[in-house]
Amino acid sequence: MGFVNVSGTNIYYQPNAGHANQGCLLYIHGSGSSHELWYNQMNLDTNSIALDLPGHGRSSGTAASSIAQSAQTVADFLMALQVPRPVYLVGHSMGAAIALTCALNHPEVSDGIILIGSGQRMKVLPSFLEDLHQGKSDPEFIRMGFSPQAPAALVDNMVKTFGEVSPSILYADFSACNLFDVSAELEKITLPVLIITGADDKLTPLKLAQYLSSHIANSRLQVISDAGHFAMLEKPDEINQLIVDFCS
Repeated sequence: MGFVNVSGTNIYYQPNAGHANQGCLLYIHGSGSSHELWYNQMNLDTNSIALDLPGHGRSSGTAASSIAQSAQTVADFLMALQVPRPVYLVGHSMGAAIALTCALNHPEVSDGIILIGSGQRMKVLPSFLEDLHQGKSDPEFIRMGFSPQAPAALVDNMVKTFGEVSPSILYADFSACNLFDVSAELEKITLPVLIITGADDKLTPLKLAQYLSSHIANSRLQVISDAGHFAMLEKPDEINQLIVDFCS
């Protein structure tokens, strides 16, 4: 574990040392989350880093107001830490939007991206945003992110986790997602891209992943059965194998 100062913000990261000559995976969490989201992926036999975005987890600062701002932070973080190449960005939901934006705005910092629960745009219900703006947060909303087949204990734990997140952080994150739209830019992406989506994902449904796949030349789509928006928690073994295969 450690911190890297990026433009005056102390970014916390959790490392896992694998083989020295293998490059590195950088895990980027989604809205209202932290590096802890990736606990099932941090035991892979490769160099891995899971960070906390500004204002999240153990990092200082405030939550970014845009996906582009977070992508700049990730790029600066990688430059400051000087991790071994090749570098693969693994993003979930908002983290996937950040990885996509890095591929567009900062292609030099990575060698490929893995997107879980993603889309070219990530619109949020106006009423949901307004409630968060008013300081009202009902963590029960997170249940819709899971497949009906997900273990109840897993779902309950995520509801509890989101219940501990400040509505102001959730508002910043979901507002940034709501403004995100790279529909017209996807064909500019030249990095290899793995797109993973849960068949039961209601938050970023399959049609969004299919749009990404059809508009990014060097991409591959994998649909995970009996998984929702949190596929890396619901089906960790399948996701881990896909990550290893993509980076091999």
